[in-house]
Amino acid sequence: MPQLLERLKEIAGEARVVSEGDDLAYYGRDRCRGSWPVDPLAIVFPATTHEVSEIVRACAAERVAIVPSGGRTGLAGAATAIAGEVVVSLERMRKIIEVDARAQLLRCEAGATVERVQNAASEVGLMYPVDFAAKGTAQIGGSVATNAGGVKVVRYGLTRDWVAGLKVVLASGEVVELGGELVKDNTGYDLRQLMIGSEGTLGIITEVTLRLCRPPLGLDVVLCGVPDDGSLLQLFARLRDHGLAITAFECMDHRCLEHVVAHRPRGLPFAEPSARYALCEVEVLTPGASGREQVREQLTTVLGEAAQAGEIEDAVFANTAQQAAGLWALREDISESLHVHTPHKADVSLPLGGLVPFLTAWRVAAAEHLPAVPALCFGHIGDGNLHLNLLCPEGVAHAEFYAACKQFDEHTYGLVKQYRGSISAEHGVGLLKRDHLHHSRNPTEVSMMRSLKRALDPQGLLNPGKIFR
Repeated sequence: MPQLLERLKEIAGEARVVSEGDDLAYYGRDRCRGSWPVDPLAIVFPATTHEVSEIVRACAAERVAIVPSGGRTGLAGAATAIAGEVVVSLERMRKIIEVDARAQLLRCEAGATVERVQNAASEVGLMYPVDFAAKGTAQIGGSVATNAGGVKVVRYGLTRDWVAGLKVVLASGEVVELGGELVKDNTGYDLRQLMIGSEGTLGIITEVTLRLCRPPLGLDVVLCGVPDDGSLLQLFARLRDHGLAITAFECMDHRCLEHVVAHRPRGLPFAEPSARYALCEVEVLTPGASGREQVREQLTTVLGEAAQAGEIEDAVFANTAQQAAGLWALREDISESLHVHTPHKADVSLPLGGLVPFLTAWRVAAAEHLPAVPALCFGHIGDGNLHLNLLCPEGVAHAEFYAACKQFDEHTYGLVKQYRGSISAEHGVGLLKRDHLHHSRNPTEVSMMRSLKRALDPQGLLNPGKIFR
């Protein structure tokens, strides 16, 4: 496509169009490992919304598909170019445009990282509460396009709960502004929400207006060792029933922590291991030392009751910010520590009542169908989100391992459907899960989504093949 490449260079500048070399593979995929090829035609790095618009018009004129690209931390293949698409990377569009402390709003370009947004909010005494381990690399546009969740959902909700407005380039090249600074605007369909979680299939997000909030007065963090999956849910219920403001309730298998310790050598805080661990973070709601003391007393009471009931085996509190960061690192370093074992992942969610029976059934099924494959679980149990990981055994070819795991996916997602869950809690559908969508969405729902796609992208040029074929 020499004519298209020349036009892209006219729009963005020759230095910002890459059509050969290692950058094609680097920018042509996200972190998801799949059997599909990585085959972009070119990578383009626009610096403005106008340039994105012109790039889309140029590609549409040649009927060449487009893959929007952010920080590429996704785990579902949604930012992967597999058939000669033009990848539009937003990494140069990273400005924090405005922070309005009075209105508690922040406006930024889509390429700003989540961490940069958090820091900009913090500078005016406010907080952007959506938080996850990849925040230093993940871009805000990508997090909106995938409706990212993270570790604070139980307290603050999903990304969609914090998006006030969007600037979006449509498949026609037209630029639309959806939502904005208004709190109330009851004028028909909420097209802003339609774009959130659409994985770049309906438009390219170039600018985001986010709601901010006041940071908590303080946080108390405790790591608990528990004997089994059921005890995790019982502990969560105790904390909630005592009226504590839970900001995070994370779970992890002991084998997850073994990998963390091996990856970054450190000691575990308990003398004896437990089968499962719960990382609990609770917000201080009353100012001053008395508020912190009150939360610690409540937590100590709850944990004492749980210990008497046999629901926890040990617990350790964080008494300093450094200790809190150390406990959180045990949870946040899991994904990185497992990455070297080329894990096959499933990001699922279940209603709280279905978590334990699902996990029991899944562990049994994994042991039966993949007896040599380590099966590990961690996740955000407070909102029902589990991250299931199958690790490639030593000496087994990755292709053989991957093929076996793909066959096992039907067992996993069949169980998810049986227990009324979702095949994707927070990572999206992308390429990875499109063939399993029927486990979560019925034919009428899929037909409605296809109709929306055709209406907004009649040529099927925006991120084709993602969510559904």
